[in-house]
Amino acid sequence: MQDGYSATKIKALVKAQPKGHALLRGFYKDPDIYEAEMQTLFGRHWLFAGHVSQIPNIGNYILVEFDTESIIVTRTEATEFSAHMNVCRHRGSRICLEKSGHAKSFTCPYHAWAYDLRGNLIAAGQMEAGFDKTAYSLRAVQVENIHGFLLISLADAPLSLAPMKNALGDILPIFETENLQLAEMKSYEIEANWKLAVENYQECYHCAPAHKEFAQIHAMARDLPRFKALKSEYEKTMPSGGIMSEKNGYFDLAEPGAEGFQYGRNPLLEGCQTGSKDGTPLAPFLGRIEAYTGGASELMLGPFMYFLIYDDHMVGYRFRPTAIDRCVCDIYWFVRDSARAGQDYDLEPLTWLWDVTTEADKTIIRRNQAGVNSRYYKPGPLSQMEHFQQSFLNWYLAALGR
Repeated sequence: MQDGYSATKIKALVKAQPKGHALLRGFYKDPDIYEAEMQTLFGRHWLFAGHVSQIPNIGNYILVEFDTESIIVTRTEATEFSAHMNVCRHRGSRICLEKSGHAKSFTCPYHAWAYDLRGNLIAAGQMEAGFDKTAYSLRAVQVENIHGFLLISLADAPLSLAPMKNALGDILPIFETENLQLAEMKSYEIEANWKLAVENYQECYHCAPAHKEFAQIHAMARDLPRFKALKSEYEKTMPSGGIMSEKNGYFDLAEPGAEGFQYGRNPLLEGCQTGSKDGTPLAPFLGRIEAYTGGASELMLGPFMYFLIYDDHMVGYRFRPTAIDRCVCDIYWFVRDSARAGQDYDLEPLTWLWDVTTEADKTIIRRNQAGVNSRYYKPGPLSQMEHFQQSFLNWYLAALGR
C-alpha cells in the first residue's frame, strides 16, 4: 500500500481502460481509486471556494467541504484572504461549525483553543510551562483571488495559475466579475460517484432528449453539424477578440505544472437573449455589456468548477465528492453588485433554468450510477458530442496514472 491505496492496482486499471470509451466499473466503485482521487486530484488541484462578495468584510468566513475535509476561507484585510484547515491543532475537532459567518477569532468548541484570522494560535489554557503556541498554528491552505473568484489548493506546491491569469486577464474584466454579488446558492445532493456528475456536465449528447427547457434556449443542444453551423453564423455577427476570444487550457491541454482552464462563447437560439423561460432579460447587464449579444460564455476554473456567463447574470457549477457513491453539486447565481432583488431581478425566474435542469440531472446521474453498479456493466464508445467528456477522461486517467 502507498499513501493509503494500492498504486499497482490503480496503474493496472488505468492500463486496462479502453480508449474512446466510458470508464470501467472499477473507477466508480473501488475504494482505492476514490482515496487516490482525494489525494492526487482534489488534494493537488485548485478548488473554487466562493466569490469575494460572499465574505465582504474583515472577519467574514465561508467553509469549503469535500469528502472528509473542511477548509475555512476568511477575509483578513480589505483585499487579503486566508484559508486554513478546519481542524484544531489540539485533538482535531472541527472549529467552525457554521457554513458561513463572522468572527474576530476562531475558538474550538471542544477545549477552547483559539486562533486569530490568520490561523495563529493565540490561546490554549492550562498547558505546561514553556508551551510554544507558534508551533501549533492551523494548517494553512493556499488561496488566490482571480477577478473576484477565490480559489484554494491544499497542495504544498500548488499548480501554477499564471497561464490562467494571463489568458483570462482581458476576458473577465469585460464582465467585471469582481463586481458581482451572489443572488442565490443551492446545493443538490446526488447519490452517485462525483465523476458521473462531472461527466454529465461535460457533454450535451443528452441535452435534447433530457432537458427540453435548456434545448429551447441553447444552440449546443442541437446535433453537432447544426450546432457548428449555428456557431459559425453567430461568430460572423460578433467582432473578433474580446468577448469572442477562445482561451483553451482545457483538462488535457493544460500546460505541464499549470492548472487547467477554458473560456469560449456559444450562441443561444434565435430570439433568446439570456437563460430564461422565454429568453427575455432577467437582470441588469454585467460589466461592460451594453446590448444583448445572443450568446453565453463558458468558463472553467480548474477541473471541478464551471461557469456560464450570460449577458445579464452568471451561473456557477461546483462538484464536491462526499463519499465514493455520493456527491454534491453547488449552483451559484450571480448578478451585478448594484442590482436589487425584487426591483432589478426576481429570484424565481433567475434560478428557474438551472434549477429545473439540475433536478433533472440528479435523476439522470442516479440512474447512471445504478447501471454502473451492475456487475454486467461494460463501457461503450463515446459519441462525437462527448468530446469534452473525452478530454476530461484523458486528463483524469493521466493524472491518476501518475
